[in-house]
Amino acid sequence: MEIQHVIDNLARKGFKPKYFDSQKDAVDFILHLIPSSSSIGIGGSMTIKQLGLDSKLFERGNVVYSHSLVAEEQRNKVYQLAAGADWYLSSANALSESGDLVNIDGAANRISALAFGVKNILYVLGVNKITPDLQSAIDRVRNVAAPPNAKRLNKNTPCAKVGKCCLCNSPDCICNATLITHHPTRYQENVYVVIIGESLGY
Repeated sequence: MEIQHVIDNLARKGFKPKYFDSQKDAVDFILHLIPSSSSIGIGGSMTIKQLGLDSKLFERGNVVYSHSLVAEEQRNKVYQLAAGADWYLSSANALSESGDLVNIDGAANRISALAFGVKNILYVLGVNKITPDLQSAIDRVRNVAAPPNAKRLNKNTPCAKVGKCCLCNSPDCICNATLITHHPTRYQENVYVVIIGESLGY
Protein backbone atom coordinates (compact mmCIF):
# COMPACT_ATOMS: atom_id res chain seq x y z
CA MET A 1 0.00 0.00 0.00
CA GLU A 2 1.25 3.46 -0.93
CA ILE A 3 -0.19 6.02 1.47
CA GLN A 4 0.04 8.76 -1.17
CA HIS A 5 -2.28 6.71 -3.39
CA VAL A 6 -4.87 6.65 -0.58
CA ILE A 7 -4.43 10.39 0.07
CA ASP A 8 -4.88 11.17 -3.63
CA ASN A 9 -8.04 9.08 -3.86
CA LEU A 10 -9.57 10.75 -0.79
CA ALA A 11 -8.77 14.21 -2.18
CA ARG A 12 -10.22 13.29 -5.57
CA LYS A 13 -13.48 12.35 -3.85
CA GLY A 14 -13.74 15.68 -2.06
CA PHE A 15 -12.32 14.81 1.37
CA LYS A 16 -9.53 16.80 3.04
CA PRO A 17 -6.92 14.13 3.81
CA LYS A 18 -3.87 14.63 6.01
CA TYR A 19 -1.15 12.14 6.85
CA PHE A 20 1.13 12.22 9.89
CA ASP A 21 3.86 9.81 10.90
CA SER A 22 3.26 10.37 14.62
CA GLN A 23 0.35 10.72 17.01
CA LYS A 24 1.77 13.97 18.40
CA ASP A 25 1.88 15.71 15.03
CA ALA A 26 -1.67 14.60 14.27
CA VAL A 27 -3.00 15.79 17.63
CA ASP A 28 -1.22 19.14 17.26
CA PHE A 29 -2.83 19.59 13.83
CA ILE A 30 -6.30 18.75 15.14
CA LEU A 31 -6.03 21.10 18.13
CA HIS A 32 -4.89 23.89 15.81
CA LEU A 33 -7.65 23.14 13.28
CA ILE A 34 -10.63 23.16 15.65
CA PRO A 35 -11.41 26.52 17.29
CA SER A 36 -11.48 26.46 21.09
CA SER A 37 -14.93 28.06 20.91
CA SER A 38 -16.44 25.15 18.96
CA SER A 39 -18.68 22.46 20.40
CA ILE A 40 -17.48 18.92 19.73
CA GLY A 41 -19.46 15.71 19.31
CA ILE A 42 -17.50 12.47 19.68
CA GLY A 43 -18.60 9.04 18.57
CA GLY A 44 -17.52 5.92 20.43
CA SER A 45 -13.88 5.55 19.37
CA MET A 46 -10.91 3.85 20.96
CA THR A 47 -8.66 5.80 18.59
CA ILE A 48 -9.93 9.15 19.90
CA LYS A 49 -9.45 7.81 23.45
CA GLN A 50 -5.93 6.57 22.73
CA LEU A 51 -4.97 10.00 21.40
CA GLY A 52 -6.55 11.71 24.42
CA LEU A 53 -8.41 14.09 22.14
CA ASP A 54 -11.62 14.12 24.20
CA SER A 55 -9.80 15.22 27.37
CA LYS A 56 -7.45 17.63 25.56
CA LEU A 57 -10.37 19.42 23.89
CA PHE A 58 -12.36 19.56 27.12
CA GLU A 59 -9.43 20.82 29.17
CA ARG A 60 -8.74 23.71 26.83
CA GLY A 61 -12.37 24.88 27.00
CA ASN A 62 -14.32 23.20 24.20
CA VAL A 63 -17.81 21.95 24.98
CA VAL A 64 -17.50 18.19 24.43
CA TYR A 65 -20.47 15.85 23.96
CA SER A 66 -19.32 12.26 24.39
CA HIS A 67 -21.61 9.47 25.60
CA SER A 68 -18.60 7.66 27.08
CA LEU A 69 -18.29 10.45 29.65
CA VAL A 70 -21.84 10.24 31.03
CA ALA A 71 -24.08 7.74 32.82
CA GLU A 72 -26.21 5.30 30.80
CA GLU A 73 -29.44 7.21 31.44
CA GLN A 74 -27.94 10.40 29.96
CA ARG A 75 -26.67 8.88 26.75
CA ASN A 76 -29.69 9.49 24.52
CA LYS A 77 -29.55 13.20 25.30
CA VAL A 78 -25.82 13.34 24.63
CA TYR A 79 -26.30 11.50 21.32
CA GLN A 80 -28.63 14.30 20.20
CA LEU A 81 -26.34 17.07 21.41
CA ALA A 82 -23.34 15.48 19.69
CA ALA A 83 -25.25 15.31 16.41
CA GLY A 84 -25.84 19.07 16.58
CA ALA A 85 -22.28 20.10 17.47
CA ASP A 86 -20.02 22.36 15.41
CA TRP A 87 -17.59 19.48 14.84
CA TYR A 88 -17.92 15.71 15.04
CA LEU A 89 -14.89 13.50 15.73
CA SER A 90 -14.82 9.81 14.95
CA SER A 91 -12.54 7.13 13.72
CA ALA A 92 -13.50 4.80 10.89
CA ASN A 93 -13.83 1.06 11.23
CA ALA A 94 -12.13 0.74 7.84
CA LEU A 95 -10.90 2.81 4.91
CA SER A 96 -10.44 1.34 1.45
CA GLU A 97 -7.45 2.37 -0.66
CA SER A 98 -9.99 3.77 -3.14
CA GLY A 99 -11.16 6.26 -0.50
CA ASP A 100 -14.36 4.76 0.92
CA LEU A 101 -14.95 5.02 4.69
CA VAL A 102 -16.90 2.20 6.34
CA ASN A 103 -18.54 2.32 9.78
CA ILE A 104 -20.92 -0.08 11.51
CA ASP A 105 -22.98 0.87 14.57
CA GLY A 106 -25.24 -0.68 17.13
CA ALA A 107 -27.24 2.41 18.09
CA ALA A 108 -26.47 4.31 14.83
CA ASN A 109 -25.80 7.53 16.76
CA ARG A 110 -22.34 7.81 15.25
CA ILE A 111 -23.16 7.01 11.65
CA SER A 112 -26.22 9.27 11.66
CA ALA A 113 -24.06 12.22 12.81
CA LEU A 114 -21.39 11.34 10.23
CA ALA A 115 -24.01 11.24 7.45
CA PHE A 116 -26.02 14.37 8.27
CA GLY A 117 -26.34 17.12 10.85
CA VAL A 118 -22.78 18.20 11.50
CA LYS A 119 -21.07 20.48 8.99
CA ASN A 120 -17.50 19.76 10.06
CA ILE A 121 -16.43 16.12 10.32
CA LEU A 122 -13.02 14.83 11.35
CA TYR A 123 -12.11 11.16 10.95
CA VAL A 124 -8.93 10.01 12.70
CA LEU A 125 -7.49 6.55 12.03
CA GLY A 126 -4.33 4.50 12.04
CA VAL A 127 -2.88 2.83 8.95
CA ASN A 128 -4.02 -0.54 10.34
CA LYS A 129 -7.55 0.31 9.18
CA ILE A 130 -6.67 0.72 5.50
CA THR A 131 -7.70 -2.18 3.25
CA PRO A 132 -7.20 -2.87 -0.48
CA ASP A 133 -10.83 -2.37 -1.58
CA LEU A 134 -14.38 -1.80 -0.39
CA GLN A 135 -15.26 -5.47 0.14
CA SER A 136 -12.17 -6.06 2.25
CA ALA A 137 -13.06 -2.90 4.22
CA ILE A 138 -16.49 -4.35 5.02
CA ASP A 139 -14.89 -7.69 5.93
CA ARG A 140 -12.46 -5.88 8.22
CA VAL A 141 -15.27 -4.10 10.02
CA ARG A 142 -17.11 -7.34 10.73
CA ASN A 143 -14.22 -9.65 11.51
CA VAL A 144 -11.45 -7.42 12.87
CA ALA A 145 -13.16 -4.40 14.46
CA ALA A 146 -16.52 -5.68 15.69
CA PRO A 147 -15.51 -8.79 17.72
CA PRO A 148 -13.07 -7.03 20.10
CA ASN A 149 -15.44 -4.09 20.40
CA ALA A 150 -18.30 -6.39 21.36
CA LYS A 151 -16.06 -8.09 23.91
CA ARG A 152 -14.90 -4.74 25.31
CA LEU A 153 -18.51 -3.64 25.72
CA ASN A 154 -19.48 -6.94 27.40
CA LYS A 155 -21.99 -7.77 24.68
CA ASN A 156 -23.54 -11.20 24.59
CA THR A 157 -22.81 -11.89 20.92
CA PRO A 158 -21.26 -14.88 19.15
CA CYS A 159 -18.43 -12.72 17.77
CA ALA A 160 -17.38 -11.72 21.30
CA LYS A 161 -16.91 -15.41 22.07
CA VAL A 162 -15.39 -16.79 18.85
CA GLY A 163 -13.59 -13.69 17.53
CA LYS A 164 -15.23 -13.45 14.13
CA CYS A 165 -18.55 -12.33 12.67
CA CYS A 166 -21.35 -14.91 12.76
CA LEU A 167 -23.98 -12.70 11.07
CA CYS A 168 -25.95 -12.97 14.29
CA ASN A 169 -29.41 -11.75 15.23
CA SER A 170 -28.47 -11.16 18.84
CA PRO A 171 -30.28 -8.37 20.74
CA ASP A 172 -26.77 -7.24 21.73
CA CYS A 173 -25.56 -6.99 18.12
CA ILE A 174 -23.36 -3.96 17.50
CA CYS A 175 -23.63 -4.30 13.69
CA ASN A 176 -27.18 -3.03 13.20
CA ALA A 177 -26.50 -0.30 10.64
CA THR A 178 -23.72 0.28 8.13
CA LEU A 179 -22.56 3.57 6.60
CA ILE A 180 -20.30 3.66 3.55
CA THR A 181 -19.17 7.22 2.85
CA HIS A 182 -18.05 7.64 -0.76
CA HIS A 183 -17.95 11.46 -0.75
CA PRO A 184 -18.78 14.29 1.66
CA THR A 185 -22.51 15.03 1.55
CA ARG A 186 -23.94 18.30 0.23
CA TYR A 187 -24.68 19.54 3.74
CA GLN A 188 -21.13 19.09 4.98
CA GLU A 189 -18.59 21.90 4.63
CA ASN A 190 -15.38 20.18 5.75
CA VAL A 191 -14.67 16.46 6.02
CA TYR A 192 -11.11 15.83 7.13
CA VAL A 193 -9.55 12.37 7.14
CA VAL A 194 -6.47 12.31 9.36
CA ILE A 195 -4.37 9.19 8.88
CA ILE A 196 -1.60 8.34 11.34
CA GLY A 197 1.27 6.02 10.47
CA GLU A 198 0.69 3.80 13.50
CA SER A 199 -1.71 1.07 14.60
CA LEU A 200 -4.62 2.62 16.51
CA GLY A 201 -7.99 1.38 17.71
CA TYR A 202 -9.65 -1.80 16.51
